[in-house]
Amino acid sequence: MAGNKLNVVPLFQVMTLVVVLMLAEAPDRAEAEASITCEQVTNWLTPCISYGVFGGTVSPECCQGIKDLNAAYYTKDDIRAACSCVQQGAAMIPGIDYDRINNIATLCGTSCPYKVYPSTDCSKVV
Repeated sequence: MAGNKLNVVPLFQVMTLVVVLMLAEAPDRAEAEASITCEQVTNWLTPCISYGVFGGTVSPECCQGIKDLNAAYYTKDDIRAACSCVQQGAAMIPGIDYDRINNIATLCGTSCPYKVYPSTDCSKVV
């Protein structure tokens, strides 16, 4: 059993890197009017991926990323762009628990202006 868990960690690290690289290179239509980019969102929220997949405790780095993202919202377009980036990124992570990721802001003592699920229409948030 311990051997299986050890094999999951390197695979998870590789998947995290792949998601980060893909989001950094993939422009989103919502970004056209927003000042927030998927690259920024990815940098802020990468520390949250392990909690989103495995649960446990939300790291201080994850909470700081959530707070940094919240501080970067200036317009509805920013919020919609971030929603879209989170949605795209989450869809690329095997085993992501959407209920868990939607609860992170609360666990960090802050809020999030949207809930992300595969069915969320980020163009209509706010």
